[in-house]
Amino acid sequence: MDYKEEIIDHYKHPRNFGDLEEPYLQVRENNASCGDMVEVKGRLTREGRVHVLRWRGVGCAISTAAASMLSEKVVGMDKKDLEEFGVDGVVGLLGGEINAGRMKCATLAYSAILKLFTTGVR
Repeated sequence: MDYKEEIIDHYKHPRNFGDLEEPYLQVRENNASCGDMVEVKGRLTREGRVHVLRWRGVGCAISTAAASMLSEKVVGMDKKDLEEFGVDGVVGLLGGEINAGRMKCATLAYSAILKLFTTGVR
């Protein structure tokens, strides 16, 4: 499957989409320029690693696919791992080519997941 097909697959069949029973941390991020929104809910282990992650949102194919792909990729990561993965890691998940106008769409879920570690609301 090439990257375009994988993006479409994650867009049409998003992974880990849905709610999460309490207790959880929650962050919502919006992209004011296009109206995309993602709400991320997760649980961290005692060691500060992502144990489980669920998300809901509305957005374009890039935004939805990125949230879906990241929801699988970040399980087991701690804040440092996620920071090292970075925006370049997100772009890599999406095939390595995101134009500047779509970068906010591509990184919306990443920004929300990163905030779970510091500002997540319980």
